[in-house]
Amino acid sequence: MVNKKKVLLVEPSDREFYKDAKVKDVVPNSVSLTLATIGSTLLEAGHEVKILDLNHALSPAKTFVDTITSFKPDILGISFTTPLFYMALEMVKMAKEKNPNLVAIGGGAHASGYPERTLEESPFDIVCVGEGDFTIQEIANDMPLDNINGIAYRNAEGKIIKTGPKPFIDDLDTLPMPAWHLFDVEKYVIPKFTARHSPVGWMETSRGCPWGCTYCTKSVHGKNFRVKSVKRVVDEIEHMQRHGFKEFQIADDSFTTLMERSEEICDEIIRRDIKMPWVALTGIRVDRVRPELLKKMRKAGCYRMFFGIESGNQEVLKRIKKNITLDQVREAVKMTKDAGIEPWGSFMVGLPEETEQTMEDTIQFAKSLELDRVKCTITIPLPATPLHKEYMSRGLIPEENWTEYNLYKPARELYTHPTLDWDTIERYHNRFYKEFYFRPKYIAYRFFKDVKDGMLWTHLKVLAKIRWNSSTAGH
Repeated sequence: MVNKKKVLLVEPSDREFYKDAKVKDVVPNSVSLTLATIGSTLLEAGHEVKILDLNHALSPAKTFVDTITSFKPDILGISFTTPLFYMALEMVKMAKEKNPNLVAIGGGAHASGYPERTLEESPFDIVCVGEGDFTIQEIANDMPLDNINGIAYRNAEGKIIKTGPKPFIDDLDTLPMPAWHLFDVEKYVIPKFTARHSPVGWMETSRGCPWGCTYCTKSVHGKNFRVKSVKRVVDEIEHMQRHGFKEFQIADDSFTTLMERSEEICDEIIRRDIKMPWVALTGIRVDRVRPELLKKMRKAGCYRMFFGIESGNQEVLKRIKKNITLDQVREAVKMTKDAGIEPWGSFMVGLPEETEQTMEDTIQFAKSLELDRVKCTITIPLPATPLHKEYMSRGLIPEENWTEYNLYKPARELYTHPTLDWDTIERYHNRFYKEFYFRPKYIAYRFFKDVKDGMLWTHLKVLAKIRWNSSTAGH
């Protein structure tokens, strides 16, 4: 018989980190698939669960304390990225002031990458390492901590103990359906600049990424690629519809890793006649698309997809182990456009060993592609990535201040670039946006397309708010 617990799962507010971003007015208002999935496993075990998304709070700290006071949870779970670590730390402190016996559990990319250090630097009691979907259920079920794999914790003497690794979930169909009823989904309205219909939710069809890009972390889902069955994926889409979502975005590292499977998912969506638009938002590899797949994706409701292109210089792509060619990029963008799907491109400047010429190559290459939209970030050596380990070993990161690991703020205080000065990197970053978006050819294309789609006024308002001054390093 399980001793029923009250569990509060919290999504920290990240709105502060977008305040200087060029795209702050089109930042998605996204529902947390992580908390929806973890919440469902806890409910399945008979616990009482409440989810608090502080992105909707006018005063996040007050809302958090008020919720702790009224709900009185036995367990507090917070999933956080590196720049949100200190915010999560302060939340645990506030919660323990109200209830010293509360068990605080941390999870997410940062906690998984630095479990012992997270405990050393915070009042968290337990940290989940890797996929915590069932780990947190085991903790709530009072399983002895030394019998639970995939965690780090403080024992009675205050010593930090790290247990053995927890195997990745091979059969993702064993996960219960996400607990969308724990959210007020009507609040999740996405700007029309980035989505056609609201509310919008995340859809996960697979976990893990078998590729090894040096700037990307694998601390949660690893490189072992695992999938949900075609039936489960499409059942989950219908589950989202029943809970009021009007559009979904693919959360996979790469939805098209297995192209035949992706086609089968599209076939099943079409067979069931599901009318729900969707976007491959988190990135598609340019070497994992083909005309037949793209046509099926379009017929199944996909209207936009992001390609992770990163650089317009082949040597830089080789250096970051992207394992793609510029010709593959050109062909993928063309195939996508021909299939009637909007191709968007993601780029970076300030990659390892970059020069002014390689960044110039990236700008010119982006302009040569028929991309509907682009975004460009200044490279950040994110914790637990090969790039971060390299820069640490070379002494290029003088001090690890977790708040500086933010894609939407200047990185000059974070690390020393090995080959470029920061004024140069930021100048090319701003040039990227100006030269791509203010070309006569692109302006004409956008005007006629936006008139046709009824989006002209929406996009003009967004463009008017974007700041192009050289002091802003966010994308």
